[in-house]
Amino acid sequence: MTVTIIQSTHDWLLISADFPNFTAQELFSYFTQADLLPKWWSPNVPELDLSVGGKYHLEWSTMNWHLRGTYKAVEANKIVAFTWKWDHTPELPMRNVCVMFNHREDGGASLMIIHGTYGDDETEQNDRQAHLDGWTHFLGQLQMVKA
Repeated sequence: MTVTIIQSTHDWLLISADFPNFTAQELFSYFTQADLLPKWWSPNVPELDLSVGGKYHLEWSTMNWHLRGTYKAVEANKIVAFTWKWDHTPELPMRNVCVMFNHREDGGASLMIIHGTYGDDETEQNDRQAHLDGWTHFLGQLQMVKA
């Protein structure tokens, strides 16, 4: 897997990742199916209402971390967009995430993540960096599912 951080302004993250061992349909499933998310992202079985306006809840119980949001767009095998808010950082604003899934000519897939927006101050930029580090780690975990 190749993860590329696309040069972007300080208020957004743009991340591109290639998954030669996955199809776009498989990648979409690993982001949207409650039985597959724990294989790479959330260790507990998530609560998902995969419809526009539906809610989700991911939990890391050993750390008492909860990630919650609302689905903003869902198009099978193409896009999933949602809001993003951690319970343990109530001082930080709600973020928006859009994940786009693409077929590659060689049979693999790629995805593009847009995550933001972030403010100019140090707290906001630290949060941006934490999200970048998190996505890099967890996309690596996803790749290992089919290594």
